[in-house]
Amino acid sequence: MITTGDLLLTAKYLVARHGAAAALAFAARGLQAMTLSRQNQLIADWAALHSLIEDAANGRLAEKAPAIH
Repeated sequence: MITTGDLLLTAKYLVARHGAAAALAFAARGLQAMTLSRQNQLIADWAALHSLIEDAANGRLAEKAPAIH
């Protein structure tokens, strides 16, 4: 199981490496794929990743502060 910390690091990495638009598109495609294939155990993780990417892209994630969702 992926941790919240892992998702946070992944979100920040994707935004830094590929830009906000590409990172959001990637997460949206992943979420859609999990939903269509009914992989229910992964849907929440992809939704959380998408949300964290939005937060990172909009500057809502402080480097030293925890994110609360």
